[in-house]
Amino acid sequence: MNSNAQVVLLYGNQFLTPLDTPSIATWCQQDFSPDPVNSLWGGTGSGTSSGIFQNTQTVETILVTGPADIYDDPSGIGGDYSIGMLNTTFGDKLGLLLDTEGRPFVNVAMDLSAINTTCGGPLPMDTAVFLLEVLDAPGGIFNLGGTAILDADTLTGKGPNVDDFTFNWEHAEGSLDVSGSIDGMVGIRITLIRSGYASFDNLYIQASQDPVFSAIHEERLQNLEAFPVPCAGRLSITGLAPGQYPATIHSITGNVIASLITDTDGTIDVSSLAPGSYLLRLNNGTMSRVVRFVRQ
Repeated sequence: MNSNAQVVLLYGNQFLTPLDTPSIATWCQQDFSPDPVNSLWGGTGSGTSSGIFQNTQTVETILVTGPADIYDDPSGIGGDYSIGMLNTTFGDKLGLLLDTEGRPFVNVAMDLSAINTTCGGPLPMDTAVFLLEVLDAPGGIFNLGGTAILDADTLTGKGPNVDDFTFNWEHAEGSLDVSGSIDGMVGIRITLIRSGYASFDNLYIQASQDPVFSAIHEERLQNLEAFPVPCAGRLSITGLAPGQYPATIHSITGNVIASLITDTDGTIDVSSLAPGSYLLRLNNGTMSRVVRFVRQ
């Protein structure tokens, strides 16, 4: 989160540790849990809002590394869990109540991927597009089916992987104007509007004076890669000229976690970091670039 008081992190969740062991869907051989999102993830995020979810239909928690071994995530971005939704034809919607704390904009960032399901599927896959809507919720009363929509935006990912049971993550950001809210209490409603099924993870929502997500954006150099993915010990960066480089490790909302220098072989020890997604900013004296990595 930007330390500027004009920006407040309302909600952040990498969906790493649920409140309880997810139950497993019994009507098909699928690695997901039909438990309500709030039952597993309510209150597990960071930020100033409590994270009270509502959902229609199931809105599953996908067990990315589940026992049926349905899914593959070579990037590691999804961790052990992510949130999965059927498209709007099936009525899946997810809502989150927020206090905007007097700011006129709510900015949303998340990783999203088209992915398939064997429950009633496989389904036709397409580029994942999620609709974001912000609804007025005066007094904290939020109706997931409400029509008092203040603003809307869309987040667009990539097309499905060649194997549509392998995640193909894309980072996306959007902005919502909440200046018309009666008392600053709003509900964010998320609906999948393109692709038969899709998933999102690493959800971050901030209130801001500006309609731009205030975090480090990934400015990737061609051929600049970080491996292994995920990483438990030493992270290797390829695409760098020989030498040592000043580096800072940030959370994906922009907080500085550590400052260090790469070794001459282009590696950095990340074993002290907590599991999750991070951004590594490298500076060669003339330009600064960022590469994303996942600590296992």
